[in-house]
Amino acid sequence: MGTTITPAADPAELREAMVARLTGAGNLRTPAIVDALRTVERHGFIPDADLQAAYVDDAVPVKRDEAGRMVSCISAPSIVATQLEQLGAQPGHTILEAGAATGYNAALLARLITPSGHVWTVDVDQDLVNGAKENLAAAGTSNVTVVLADGAAGLPDHAPFDRIQFTVGAGDVPVKVLDQLAPGGRLVIPMRIRGSISRSFAFERDGDTWKTVSCEMATFVPLRKGICDDVHTLVPMAGEGNVMLETFGEQDVDREAMRTVLDQPSHQVYTGVKFRPGSPWQWVYLWLACVLPGGLSRLPGQRPGFTPHFSWGSMAALDNDTLAYLTVREGEDTDGRFWEIGVIGHGPRAAALADDVAAAIAEWARDYGNDAPAPGFRMATDATRELLKAADSRFIIDKPHSRLVIDWP
Repeated sequence: MGTTITPAADPAELREAMVARLTGAGNLRTPAIVDALRTVERHGFIPDADLQAAYVDDAVPVKRDEAGRMVSCISAPSIVATQLEQLGAQPGHTILEAGAATGYNAALLARLITPSGHVWTVDVDQDLVNGAKENLAAAGTSNVTVVLADGAAGLPDHAPFDRIQFTVGAGDVPVKVLDQLAPGGRLVIPMRIRGSISRSFAFERDGDTWKTVSCEMATFVPLRKGICDDVHTLVPMAGEGNVMLETFGEQDVDREAMRTVLDQPSHQVYTGVKFRPGSPWQWVYLWLACVLPGGLSRLPGQRPGFTPHFSWGSMAALDNDTLAYLTVREGEDTDGRFWEIGVIGHGPRAAALADDVAAAIAEWARDYGNDAPAPGFRMATDATRELLKAADSRFIIDKPHSRLVIDWP
């Protein structure tokens, strides 16, 4: 793994600038985590890294599969900082990390748990394990052990762990690791709600169920080659452009029909819901992931006639052979600039699905909206899922091994 260093750049100054950005954005608050990010040389854990690029707020691909899809990466510094804040690692802790990648996050953890703590980090590819070992050794990190293993199965022979952190995404709670937590322990895991919508949860035991002490919007490369793989299928759209639809096993979707759905006539409806500069999208995404049977799927890319609500693409609702994606139209009123949310449907039931999505967005805006307090989250495993109830069944998300309940205020 080589690193190209530009003589004019000072790595310490780049890290200081990175820390300042993360602190200003609210991703970074704890002095010990600030010190770790300021001290650990991120560029030393990135293969063939350009020094300046190593410290921008972006994920860095580490490994791709035969089709060219990213299967391992180093998360963007803002996501790294957010998860470390969620984890709350302390000196003396024993930590399990699922998703070693190049060892960068493990090196940060190692600083947080010194002098007597230890980090066990695992990955499913031998080349990644070997590379992480080399990078950690080069950095002088001695309190980390890198193991070839399935993170979803944990490391029972080395349990209990005070903290368990997943830096890879899951579609369900890997229940085998819950028994490997020490009393008072904490699990941090990015988990999909439904479709492409996921959040990074920090779970702690609450009697026979689990409570969240932190929950942040985040998307990670999914688990693979193990007992809790989160399999997803990318559907390339036929015709011009490079639009792709992300689909998952729990969704009712005709993938072959979806390839040409954008070529079918459209139905467009606007909601009257206005977003202002700085308005977050995460809560309307979460709402739609709950109330729509298939949740929301990522629909990135560009093509003629495709008018997504962001430059990278859009989020779409799916109903077998029909799709409805989010769009916006810009305007200005007495309160200033706004973007009104719209929905564009394609397929045999384009009008019905677009109208359903628009109605759901209007319901969210009327009853909650971005000015309401953030929702809460509760989790139970399969054996105790019936202990968790909700007044509105739409906000009970049942998965094969767990139940997640979203409590809107």
